[in-house]
Amino acid sequence: MTGVNGRLGGLVGVVVIVAVWWLASLVLFQGSGAIPTPPSVLAEFLDPRRWTTTLGNAGSTVSSAARGYLWGNLAAIALSVLVLLAPRLERLANQIAIVTYCIPLVAIGPVIVIVAGREDPDGASVVLAGMSVFFTTVVGCLVGLRAAPRTSIDLVRAYGGSAWTVLRKVRVVAALPSLFAALKIAAPAAFLGAILAEYLGSGGDGTLGRALIAAQTQADAPLLWYLALVSGAISGLGYLAVGLLARAVTPWTTDGAIPAGPR
Repeated sequence: MTGVNGRLGGLVGVVVIVAVWWLASLVLFQGSGAIPTPPSVLAEFLDPRRWTTTLGNAGSTVSSAARGYLWGNLAAIALSVLVLLAPRLERLANQIAIVTYCIPLVAIGPVIVIVAGREDPDGASVVLAGMSVFFTTVVGCLVGLRAAPRTSIDLVRAYGGSAWTVLRKVRVVAALPSLFAALKIAAPAAFLGAILAEYLGSGGDGTLGRALIAAQTQADAPLLWYLALVSGAISGLGYLAVGLLARAVTPWTTDGAIPAGPR
C-alpha cells in the first residue's frame, strides 16, 4: 500500500509541475517565449531525426562521464584504503580531497582543455567528471571503512589476522552500504562534470554540451528544454542504475545507506 501511495504521489507531483510549467509559459513568458509550452517540447521528443542526433551526442558525453566516474572513484577508493593502512597520511589525503572539492571546475576547466589539446579532445571531460566524484567517494568510503564493528575487528586480530586481513574480511563489507550511497550521488555529478567540460571546449562537436550551446545561441527554447530534460533523465538513470546495483550487492540495506540500529 505504501508503494502505491508513493507512486500516486509522484504522479500527482509530475502533473502539478507540468501544470505550473504550462501556466507560466502562457501567462508570464508568452511574449518572450523563454519558457516553451509542454506540447512544443514534446514535439522535440517525438521527432525521430532529433532523437538520432541526440543519441549520438549523448553517447559521446556518457562515454566521457563513465570513464571519469570510473577513474575518479578508483582513485578515491585507493586513497581511502591507503589512509586506513597508513594513518599518518590522513592529513595529506584530506587536503587532496578538499582541494579537488574547493577548486571551481569552471575556473580549472579551460586550463585542462588547453592541456589536453587536440590530441585528446575528450580528455578534459574525463578529468572534470573524475574530479566531480572524487571528494564524495573519498568521504563515503572512509566513513564506511571506519564503521566496521569493533568486535569483528578484534576477533580477526585475535586469530592473528593482519591489517590487510581485517580490511578484506571486515572493513570492506562494512563499507559497502556507505560506499554505494556515495557512488549513487557521484553518478549524476560525473555527468554534470562532463557536460561542463564540453561547454568549455572539450569533446568536439558531437556532444550534449555543444548541442546545448547551439540551442542557446539560436534561442531555440523548445530544443534547449528538450536537451535539458534529456540530460536530467540520463543523470537520473545513472543514479538509478547504481542504486539497483547497490541493492543487489548489499541486500541487507534498503537504500544503500548504513543501516540504523545497534551493530
